[in-house]
Amino acid sequence: MFVSTSWLLLWGSIVWAATAEPVTLHIGGTFPMESGSGGWAGGEACLPAVQMALEDVNNRLDILPGYVLNMTNHNSQCQPGLAMQQLYDFLYKPPTKLMLLTGCSPVTTVIAEAAPVWKLVVLSYGGSSPALSNRNRFPTLFRTHPSANMQNPTRIHIMEKFKWKRFTILMSVEEVFVTTAKDLEAIARKKGIRVDRQSFYGDPTDAMKTLQRQDARIIVGLFYVTEARKVLCQAYHHGLYGRRYVWFFIGWYADTWYYPPPEEHLNCTAEQMAAAAEYHFTTESVMLSRDNLPAISDMTGMQFQERLTRHFQKETANVGGFPEAPLAYDAVWALALAFNCTRNNLPSHIRLENFSYDNKIIADTLFQCVKNTSFRGVSGKVMFSDSGDRIARTQIEQMQGGKYKIMGYYDTTSGDLEWYNKEQWLNGRGPPPDSTVIKKHAMTVSNEFYYPTIFFSVLGILACVLIYIFTQKHRERLVIFQSQPECNNILLIGCSLCLFSLFLIGLPSDDISVPESLFPFLCHARVTILLFGFTFAYGSMFAKVWIVHRMGATENQQLASRQKDEPISPTKFYVIVAALTAVDIFVCFVWILIDPLHLTEQKFPLFTPADSEEDEMIMPVLQQCQSNQQEVWIGIIMGFKCLLLVFGTFLSYETRNLKLRFINDSRFVGLAIYNVAVMTLVTAPVVTLLIHGKVDANFAFISLTVLICTYISVGLIYGPKIRHIIKVPPSADEVQQNGNTGPAVMSKVDQKRYDMLRKENETLQKQIEEKERKIHECRERLEQLTMNSETEDMNAQLLSGSNKQLAEDNMTYSTATTLTTTIPLIDLQLNGTHPGQIYANDNDDDRSSTSSDEILL
Repeated sequence: MFVSTSWLLLWGSIVWAATAEPVTLHIGGTFPMESGSGGWAGGEACLPAVQMALEDVNNRLDILPGYVLNMTNHNSQCQPGLAMQQLYDFLYKPPTKLMLLTGCSPVTTVIAEAAPVWKLVVLSYGGSSPALSNRNRFPTLFRTHPSANMQNPTRIHIMEKFKWKRFTILMSVEEVFVTTAKDLEAIARKKGIRVDRQSFYGDPTDAMKTLQRQDARIIVGLFYVTEARKVLCQAYHHGLYGRRYVWFFIGWYADTWYYPPPEEHLNCTAEQMAAAAEYHFTTESVMLSRDNLPAISDMTGMQFQERLTRHFQKETANVGGFPEAPLAYDAVWALALAFNCTRNNLPSHIRLENFSYDNKIIADTLFQCVKNTSFRGVSGKVMFSDSGDRIARTQIEQMQGGKYKIMGYYDTTSGDLEWYNKEQWLNGRGPPPDSTVIKKHAMTVSNEFYYPTIFFSVLGILACVLIYIFTQKHRERLVIFQSQPECNNILLIGCSLCLFSLFLIGLPSDDISVPESLFPFLCHARVTILLFGFTFAYGSMFAKVWIVHRMGATENQQLASRQKDEPISPTKFYVIVAALTAVDIFVCFVWILIDPLHLTEQKFPLFTPADSEEDEMIMPVLQQCQSNQQEVWIGIIMGFKCLLLVFGTFLSYETRNLKLRFINDSRFVGLAIYNVAVMTLVTAPVVTLLIHGKVDANFAFISLTVLICTYISVGLIYGPKIRHIIKVPPSADEVQQNGNTGPAVMSKVDQKRYDMLRKENETLQKQIEEKERKIHECRERLEQLTMNSETEDMNAQLLSGSNKQLAEDNMTYSTATTLTTTIPLIDLQLNGTHPGQIYANDNDDDRSSTSSDEILL
């Protein structure tokens, strides 16, 4: 019963309102039209949409029964100054306006900032400036057009999708665009994306030149459509379009906005503008509902668009504000619903038509009703945030073949990007880079230099190994024994280290790269291996000429003459080489500990590869080993080594005529020192001063110096020895004496002869002992025969037999005695007497023997 009564009362009020004279509620509206407009001409489509909405609202009996809406409108031309004059007309020319509709952001800014003085609520259908979200500055402003800031997260998500880490903002000097640019830049910096900004006023020519100098590739444009055409024309003339560039424009331009109208007099044809506009992206809040659900007006979004298109009876692509028309249509419905809510919530003694510019009750009620408005419109769900902003999704489109294609949607509230993967790029390539790709090209040693050097280095190391094996096999030959082979082995080790260092000095090469993490290790390995190799090789030769000079400088000529033939202990050479090595170890240890080497890159001017179609440039980079005080350390090492080279050259010259028996290669050592000194002292300044930074030339000089010095040094020291061993047989080696008191050295032939005589002497010693035993037996028998003396015949026969036996034994004993005497002589030879004297002693009259007469007695 109660429900029936309520419906009867409602229906009665509707019937009464329909039959009674309706009360008119007046609103004011500003629309930026084409004529004289300097910016967005959205009024061309938005004004018909608003009129359409007013008609639909006035025809609805369930909304504002007993009231009709009427609008007074002006063409603001999107000019703030003109809008202030129109606001004055709205306020001081009757009738009283209950609410104001505004279009573009500059006009909305000035009107919404002043409206609270007159208790007016402002509803904007086209204001997108982020500054309008400031509730303290615009306390009574609501807008059905989403804030331009809502598109910034979408732009950033697209940047991240295509892995762009840098973009440039090109904007017109308008508050709406300046505020949007600041918000976009702040979001980008939080994501680690670099942002550059460039602004212009009126003519964008200079700004485009700046973009060209900055090598901008991803450009976000923030400006009105008339300026957008100027920018696009200049982009064509400056070549800022095509495969290397991506433009982002505002999505509320008309679909064919880039075609220049005749009155703008742009220096570009329609074809040029179309070419420059191809493949650009647009971002804009969703302004038209594309589902089949009817809105509050009983129309779907597509039905509204068809109805508006029929109104123009022409192609709507060039109609200003056509995409924003659904927002203007829904703004009127939001206004009407707010009026209806206010009418129902006012006290009974206050009526809506009694509104005045100082009526706070109606103003506050109207504000709350607008704030709480929520309905389904032709643009989608219409509701407002606390700051008065419209909440909506963002649509991304790309121009492909002169038509916009939807790429996806971005939901600001959830942060989800719905992407359809339909994007296209010029020539079918992927997304362009965000700047010119600068590829570092390490200046490495070319294979033409590296591999031949490695070949000769390996050859030299193998030669050192074979020479060592050869000399060890023939170490008993005098030519090897008397040349200090231990010191020469150090020379081979040093030369091998120097040759091996060329492997490291040539890295990185064309085919072999070195990770940056291992580069410090490579730097230290280069220095230490070459340094120790030089010290071993040159130090062993320096030790020889130093000892030869010391012996040759002895004042006692007799002592010097005797020292020339005395063996020299290898310890003396080891001490000298060890001392030089200790200096290197100390310097390297302090260098690495205090000021270690690290990788540095010396960059050279960029150049574009001639045969590359990619958007890239090559930056030659020279990777170097560097320390903070490298010049000091190099000065210390080079100074010490140069002093050694000069001093070694001096000693070689001083000892050029001295010859020692146990340093038989001192003359060749001097020649090798001359070679090393000249090559090193010439190459070091050339590499350091003249060809520094030229990789191949630097490596060529160093490798040639190392190869020449090592090959010549090894050849001079070992060449004559190998030749002598091959051509001269061991039996022809002369035995060298070392004075009267010093020890002698036997040749291999004499050693074998000595061993044979010693074995023969032992055999004869045994025979002598056996003969002496027999002689002793014979003597005993003679004594028995003498004492017995039975008959003289018997005695004579016995005596005759005994004499014969004794004669034979005497001859054998004499020979054995001679050999017995020879053994001590051989032992004397080992203590200083030449074995050749053995044969002279065989004929000596003083040798001990036992005569046959003594035996008989």
